[in-house]
Amino acid sequence: MLFALYALLLLGGMYLVGVSFASPILPGLIFIAGVLCISAAVAVPIVVQRMSQDHARPPGD
Repeated sequence: MLFALYALLLLGGMYLVGVSFASPILPGLIFIAGVLCISAAVAVPIVVQRMSQDHARPPGD
């Protein structure tokens, strides 16, 4: 499930960045949305890994 979210964000962001160059309406906004999607795709595995490490620690550490 996590891989699907990562792939969707990454490919969707790449699509938005590509479409922004041909868009006649608000190309800058579409480009920024694409960059934010790609950034979120990179952040998802990092956040999930840190969350799983926090749950693995014993209480009090």
